[in-house]
Amino acid sequence: MRKNIFKIAAVGGLAMMLVACSTGGQKEGMASTEAKQQETKQVVESKESTGQPIKITFWHDRSSDTDSQFLKKQVEEFNQSNGKGIVVEEVAKGYLDDVQAAVTTAIAAGEAPVLADLSCNGIPIFASEGVLADMKPYIERDKFDMNNVVKELQDYVYYDDQIVSMPYTRGTAILYYNQNLFKEAGLDHAPGSLEELNQYAKEIYKKSNGEIQGIGYTIEPTYYQHYLLHSINGVGFIDKDGNSASCLEDGSMEKLLKDWYSWTEEGWCAIPALEKASSVMQEAFYNQKLAAFVSSSNRATSISKKAEEAGFPLGMGASVGYGGYAAPLGGGSVGIIAKGHSEDEIAAAWEFVKFLMEDKQVVANHIETGVLPVTYSAVETEEMKEFWAKDENAGYKLSYEQVKDASAPSMSIHTSEWTSAVKSAWSELIQARDISVEECINKLKDEAKEIFATS
Repeated sequence: MRKNIFKIAAVGGLAMMLVACSTGGQKEGMASTEAKQQETKQVVESKESTGQPIKITFWHDRSSDTDSQFLKKQVEEFNQSNGKGIVVEEVAKGYLDDVQAAVTTAIAAGEAPVLADLSCNGIPIFASEGVLADMKPYIERDKFDMNNVVKELQDYVYYDDQIVSMPYTRGTAILYYNQNLFKEAGLDHAPGSLEELNQYAKEIYKKSNGEIQGIGYTIEPTYYQHYLLHSINGVGFIDKDGNSASCLEDGSMEKLLKDWYSWTEEGWCAIPALEKASSVMQEAFYNQKLAAFVSSSNRATSISKKAEEAGFPLGMGASVGYGGYAAPLGGGSVGIIAKGHSEDEIAAAWEFVKFLMEDKQVVANHIETGVLPVTYSAVETEEMKEFWAKDENAGYKLSYEQVKDASAPSMSIHTSEWTSAVKSAWSELIQARDISVEECINKLKDEAKEIFATS
């Protein structure tokens, strides 16, 4: 049974919220969606920004050196150039899941930011609770062209005929690999399938006498494991209707978990650390104790710089699944938090969202950080074409080329809670080694009955 996340957060504090934030809540006020849209449209059309100084806060996950520096530049440029007295204050909150948790707590306390970069887990929950502002009236007023937004990146944009977010820090998965280590193992190109990747990962481990592991994955069900499951069952870890998980019954999750467990048992696939798994895996890679790992294209610039500092040539290849190429779509989209904020604050937040979607900003975001370009017009700029034409930037171009065939979990109010349950069970199996594959599957079947019971 779903619970109201904001009431829970207010009563139980952060510890309880972290358990409940992904459970969503009843659709309060959604029956009056059309009336609310009409009312908002009338307000938007009746006035522009007041021109009075107004501060809006933006909570995000762009905390790495490269991301942080770039966002600070974006914010500074907007603050100096918007001409409407709008001042954006950016606040890093960790990873996307941390942003979701922080926003949930802040809403319950009446201290929510006006803007937040939200994941596929958070958007359906906040939208279903009526928390997110509908951007459609502003889009219509300003004649913003939604057809210019890359189609595949609109997967979390719409909810109940509302436009509740805009793609911002979206990415596809990239296989980052040490070219020297792969060449020594006999591979002079990026692997074209999971089977080929595993073959060379084993060879690297063997040639190094177990000193260098060949590949590593962190536990991210909506991202890294989603595309591996998708390459088996064509669905992923949650069904297209968002109300079930057939991977538990069709044998696909069992196959993936048996394989993954055996890879780690054999030693050539790294077991993700219990804490700061992504950072630990990347450090092993830069120290040349790990030959390859899968991570978001969003980190392309940061990873490239650190590999160069570590003194080895970096390879960037397409992510691969069973039998061939397979890629996920992930990352964040910007939502305006309507709950607790005035129309002036919402209007000011829209101005910043609109600024982020300008070609100049989209191109710079991609070139300087690796985040996907989110508009067709940005892709067609001369600056983008010249950047992609350089051999050293082939991985950046690849990240965008993967988009048309990439998959993401369906937009569902259950995604966050199901993700939490899956991560917990997989952690017991892969990290703690406390349960068997069969026990893991059975545990998740019981969880699924509870989570999807209201569907």
